[in-house]
Amino acid sequence: MSIQGSVRRMVAVNGISVLGLTVLASVLHGAPYPKDSNSSRSEAASSGSSRETVTQIEQREPIPYPTLRRTSSELRGGSSKTVRAGINGEKKLTYKVYKQDDEEVRRELVSSKIVKNPVPEVIAMGHRGNLPSRGYFSGRKTFEMIATGYDASPASNGGNRSGRTAIGLKIGRGVVAVDPKFIPLGTRLYIEGYGYAVAADTGGSIKGNRIDLGHDSRSAARNVGRRKVIVHLLD
Repeated sequence: MSIQGSVRRMVAVNGISVLGLTVLASVLHGAPYPKDSNSSRSEAASSGSSRETVTQIEQREPIPYPTLRRTSSELRGGSSKTVRAGINGEKKLTYKVYKQDDEEVRRELVSSKIVKNPVPEVIAMGHRGNLPSRGYFSGRKTFEMIATGYDASPASNGGNRSGRTAIGLKIGRGVVAVDPKFIPLGTRLYIEGYGYAVAADTGGSIKGNRIDLGHDSRSAARNVGRRKVIVHLLD
């Protein structure tokens, strides 16, 4: 007798249900057992591709204010006084943000714009006489540099009509132009014969050990001429 005949006879004799018959026939013919429908849906979900999105966002970040230190004959040597409090500036940054399945994977800077320039803090320092390099500044890095002078007029600073330095400070006494490869912008300095200053500007002819000393007037800038100065790095 054939296998199918045996199955029909077992159904007739024992009353096996249709579902039981289907399972038994599948086993006898080597067919796979039917899968649960929920299992099929889970596999389909797990095999789906990930989702990538790109958005653009804006952020505002503070620009720390620099500190300008100026010598004062009105203060006792070694003492100091805050003449003006500093105020941080602000810049707006625009980024492209890349996300994979709602998780950030990277971001790229698209643009950067200064919204508000910082206002430097001004501190008056008591005059210490002619001993800065041997006393108070002992052990600090020093350079001998070639100094010239400049002021805020376009004729004196390469046609710049804004009256401001490369980092946004007002051109005048207490700010100097340097070669950023030689002295980083923002570095606090003490220049013998000039006083405290911050490296805040650059210039086409200011390369290597050249330094341009900022002044409040054209006549004061011209009086500098061209001379050697000792520069102490305070940072």
